Amino acid sequence: QDYSHELVCVTENERIVVPIRAIGARAILDFPAQLDFSKCPVRYRTQKTLLVHNVGNQAARYQLSTQSPFSVVPAVGILDAGDTVQVTVGFHPLTKGDHCSLLSCNTGEENIHTNLHGEAVDVNAGLSTNFVEFEKTFITMSSHTTLFIKNRSNITAHFQWKAFPTEEEENEEKKRLLRFLRMQRELWQEKLMEEREAGNEKGSGEDRAALLRLPGEMAKLHQDPMLFSDDIFFIEPM
Repeated sequence: QDYSHELVCVTENERIVVPIRAIGARAILDFPAQLDFSKCPVRYRTQKTLLVHNVGNQAARYQLSTQSPFSVVPAVGILDAGDTVQVTVGFHPLTKGDHCSLLSCNTGEENIHTNLHGEAVDVNAGLSTNFVEFEKTFITMSSHTTLFIKNRSNITAHFQWKAFPTEEEENEEKKRLLRFLRMQRELWQEKLMEEREAGNEKGSGEDRAALLRLPGEMAKLHQDPMLFSDDIFFIEPM
């Protein structure tokens, strides 16, 4: 906190005013105005390290925040006057194109902002073919063929064979399945209420067991990677 007062000295001949100023100790964190990730692979985590220096004369309690596809670690901390801390800013884009956000630092006394920018691009990795045809196969028998995933980039590419081509379609399918589970829950609850009203206090054991399983099934659905699944075709490794 800053203080401002006046010391007034009055004599027979004049009045003298002496201003008194006291500047309170405060934390001042040295953040860059902008952090540019340039071109980065899409669906790949790129990290940059910032050295944040407290150039003030008081310890700083700071809280950092940003928005996806950017992240920051550590998000909170205490930095003594004159000390330096390493802050890791991550960039994990899920779609191609330019991405911008703000890295905000709140010390309780002021808000500091750093502009974040990154461009997500495809890496030089892909399939050896986009069309696979099998030879004629007898019923109940199986046949196989091989294709290649070629990675000509300088990063490790993690792959999964998915049931849906985009994350949006995958999320829509999960929402549809969740709606179906909620409808089932409502039907089971209505059935149990009807049975109890009819004199069966415990209700149907089958319906009670289904209701108990439902939260676990919904949690499992949230975590489901939605990998490729088919009754006739299969892929190895997934």
